[in-house]
Amino acid sequence: MAYLHLLSNHFPILGSLFGILLLVVALLKPNLNTTFSAYIILIISGIGGIVAYFTGEPAEESIEHVRGISHKVIHIHEEMAENSLFFIFLLTATAIIGLWAERAKWESTKKIELFALVVGIVAFILFAFTGYLGGHIRHGA
Repeated sequence: MAYLHLLSNHFPILGSLFGILLLVVALLKPNLNTTFSAYIILIISGIGGIVAYFTGEPAEESIEHVRGISHKVIHIHEEMAENSLFFIFLLTATAIIGLWAERAKWESTKKIELFALVVGIVAFILFAFTGYLGGHIRHGA
């Protein structure tokens, strides 16, 4: 589970970054394929974040007795992950709704895109900081 945690924690960080960059491109140059791709990447990012969150506790249990591991940093990382969980779900739900709105040609697709962009930016910051803190557990300051 620790290995799965280490693999999956990159999806929300990189996925949200690439997803918001594609959304910016889609807003500047409207194209259904670009928007569709952005939402798919954000959904994958959210799924990766959910996997990372739920494998975090087993990962902690597998390393908490290793010499040199900071329990204080683990706790801070865990707290940040809990704070980020809301945005993992919000980003995933927004991307799913946006994808549906694009396919159904809703009038509010641009508003949903803008909302997804704002949520994505906040989520990326939270995910990146959570990952940064997680990196300090084993790699030090």
